[in-house]
Amino acid sequence: MNKSSIRTRLILLMLAATVIPIVISMIVTYFYTTRSVGTKLIQENANLIYQGKTNVQAYMDTLNRNSLSLYNDPGILLMLRRNVHDYTNEAQTYTLLQNMTHSVDGIYQIYFYMAKARRSTLLIGDIPKRGYDTDNFSEPYTTGNPSSVVEPTHMSSIYGLGQSPPYYDPRPVITLHRAIYNVPTTEWLGTLSIDIKLEAIQDIADQLFNKQHERLYLLDQSGMVVYSGDSALIGKPLSAAWTGPILESKEPRGQLELNKSVYLYEKMDTPYMKWTLVKEIPHSYLYEGARSLTQINIIIAAVSLLLVIAATLFVTIRITAPIKKLIGTINQIQAGNLTARVDGEGQDEIGILVRRFRTMMETINNLILREYRLNIANKTNQLKALQAQINPHFMNNALQSIGTLALQHNVPRIYSLINSLAKMMRYSMNTNQEAVPLSMEIGHVKAYLELQKERFEGKFRTDFELDEAALGIEVPKMIIQPLVENYFKHGFDPKLGPGHLTVRVRLEPGGETGPDEIPLEPGGEAGPVGIGAERGTAADGDAALRNAPESRTDEDSAAADASPASGGPRARPVLFVEVEDNGRGIPEDKLTELQAGLAVMREETGMDEEGGIGIGNVRTRLRLYFDPQASLTLENTDPHGVRITMRIPLGEDTTT
Repeated sequence: MNKSSIRTRLILLMLAATVIPIVISMIVTYFYTTRSVGTKLIQENANLIYQGKTNVQAYMDTLNRNSLSLYNDPGILLMLRRNVHDYTNEAQTYTLLQNMTHSVDGIYQIYFYMAKARRSTLLIGDIPKRGYDTDNFSEPYTTGNPSSVVEPTHMSSIYGLGQSPPYYDPRPVITLHRAIYNVPTTEWLGTLSIDIKLEAIQDIADQLFNKQHERLYLLDQSGMVVYSGDSALIGKPLSAAWTGPILESKEPRGQLELNKSVYLYEKMDTPYMKWTLVKEIPHSYLYEGARSLTQINIIIAAVSLLLVIAATLFVTIRITAPIKKLIGTINQIQAGNLTARVDGEGQDEIGILVRRFRTMMETINNLILREYRLNIANKTNQLKALQAQINPHFMNNALQSIGTLALQHNVPRIYSLINSLAKMMRYSMNTNQEAVPLSMEIGHVKAYLELQKERFEGKFRTDFELDEAALGIEVPKMIIQPLVENYFKHGFDPKLGPGHLTVRVRLEPGGETGPDEIPLEPGGEAGPVGIGAERGTAADGDAALRNAPESRTDEDSAAADASPASGGPRARPVLFVEVEDNGRGIPEDKLTELQAGLAVMREETGMDEEGGIGIGNVRTRLRLYFDPQASLTLENTDPHGVRITMRIPLGEDTTT
């Protein structure tokens, strides 16, 4: 294999570009998947432990509130305070304890001690056992305790009331002890102890862990095991390496990694109970899913790697074969055979390259024929253009005939109007002139206004303030009439009174032009910016355009105006054309909106929606015929109306 050939280099490059990333991806995938899946599982387990803590605490809170229900029984409180006891009081006591037993699920038995009468009652299920002249069996948990306290898991007893009855079934229980006081004083009246079955906590806890792989612990503040998946640990102190750091932590929840295990914990901090729920998850189980997923990814990546290697060899050979054929064809063309053909029908880039090369050769061979056909087409188009002028000329001649007939019938006004219309048609049909003297453009405007006066029955007047020195300057055809037409389209309003339109032309012989003199937007330092626009709306095609001065990207344009002799800019005459009306004007918010849209002006079209030459076209032709600094500005006038100004920098000052 030739080491310098493109095929060899391409194979090595593609193998390196595929094998190395895949191997790196396999390694990164393993570590990332392991960490991300582990983090997700830890978060899910933390949420599960939090829910378990909430359920356990809610159950114990319900039990604690249930123990307070005796304060709502006046008969029981009276019996505790006066040491009065008879069979009716025993029935009342039985009813109270029975209601407590059935109000909360999981209660095994309730012990009730009356201090003044020294009498005890133990309700096991619905069967009472009584003791007379007895001591407080729950004294270690109630003496000095202002409210209630929870005794960790222990075996149930009959609270020192003699021998256990035959139906008694000792079992692990958790006891809530409550001291009873003669509120609002601190006089102790008795004790209430409620034993709940361990199964009540177990039913909640068993939903929080997998017994085959995980461990769950419910510890009190001294490290005593209230509940565990290992029944041998229940009711015993737990001394493990993680016990101290978790119990001593001030955080209400958290996690600890120790001995290849993760310990998640949630603390329950209530006035009567300080428990900690801990879940132990071994790393082997926590990352088991991540390892399985990573192994599957590695197998898939390995198979993909083999396929990539095979595809690399196939693609490189497939790519280089057509290239060799193309090189052979190029050699034939170099020898002079311009009709040499290369075959290639593939749909890939090489096939496209071959077909484009073939098309290029066909284009070169047919270039002369194509040019000949293009010339024929141009002649045909010119002939059609000449034929298209027949109808406009016919219309012009017809108008002249009608005007003559009007004079014969002594109607000079009709002749004047037809004459104005004919002047406009001749002016517009003359396609040989792209630029005309300003005087001709003014004449065209006057003819247009003559027709408009007839249309609006003389409801407006016009004034022309013309600088004779400027009338000989050539300007693009139809450069002023669209500005005047803008008034009748969008500004004329008879409700505002008689209309007034003024056209001013003046030539200033001395202005200096430079980059800093480009007109600015309204509110700027150099005057408002804009072009003809619709009054009161921003959506009428070119009638709603505004002229934005283009930034100068070539600083040589400024240097071109500098005079070598004087060292400063030459004086250049400036032509000003103003069209001012007293129409509706443009709302300020619309002006701002139009100026913001200057960047997307539709200058590529020179027609407005009604078929006339748009003012956007006027602005564009100003830039094409004159200096790029030529501008079209628009501003509102007081009390109402619009002033449109064309500023046209000319050549060197010829008036001096």
